[in-house]
Amino acid sequence: MALTFHTFKFLEKLKNEKFFFGKTLSLGRVNNLINKDEFKTLNIPVSYEKYADNILFDNFNLESLNSLDYSKFENADIICDLNEPIEKINKQFDTILDFGTSEHVFNITQCLNNISDLCKINGHIIHCLPANNNCGHGFWQFSPELFFNMYNKKHGFENTEIFLINLFDKKNWYKVNKQKPGERLELNSSEPLYILVKTKKIENNYFKNINQSDYEYQWSDTTKTGSNKKSFLSSLNKNFKYKFKYILKNNIFTKEIYTKIENIKLHNKNNYKVNKNLEKKLI
Repeated sequence: MALTFHTFKFLEKLKNEKFFFGKTLSLGRVNNLINKDEFKTLNIPVSYEKYADNILFDNFNLESLNSLDYSKFENADIICDLNEPIEKINKQFDTILDFGTSEHVFNITQCLNNISDLCKINGHIIHCLPANNNCGHGFWQFSPELFFNMYNKKHGFENTEIFLINLFDKKNWYKVNKQKPGERLELNSSEPLYILVKTKKIENNYFKNINQSDYEYQWSDTTKTGSNKKSFLSSLNKNFKYKFKYILKNNIFTKEIYTKIENIKLHNKNNYKVNKNLEKKLI
């Protein structure tokens, strides 16, 4: 759990939008991982304190800041296991900060339900979690699809915003827009990406039996039944492409270069920088 250049900028963005932090809960103590040069860029005083509590109070309108953790090793206020249902905490918060905790919790469904339970009605949940090329950092990496499917009105949430960030790029974020019904939002990268999420809770609910939206679309779309017949020319063109690729792939003179080109095309096809569902935003 850490305050970094990017998480500070995200909180700053929300502050500029008149966001109400109120009584805030962090999952884990908020470590201060902003370096000296980043403090200068952020235009705030340099702090060498291990924890970022004072930075948060000095720059954002927090009424209070509590922390929750599995053990007392960092002197958290609330000790509990997010793998299990929360039963002994009778308090809810205006804002939940999950700046790098959920990826370390094995029972991720229970963890996300616990986060929701800890949030007040009309309160907010903010995540900053690994999205891609962080294999081994924790148990999990997270996709926009998960949060779009969780944080919607069907499950008691609204005003969900999602961004992808390249940890090495301190000038741009990529706003993720929900894909069209029936499409799949697949993204890849050569750089380590994190996902920033903000959502508002409007009613109590429980995350259960959530499916990918493209499958739900296929299961529910009855208009396609019996209407998948393609035109003769379309079928002919597809058949020609298949045979041509088959020849290139199996010819002793072309198969090596063909395989390399196809692998590059496959990697670049869903690169986050060119994906039609992402908007590059200057921060």
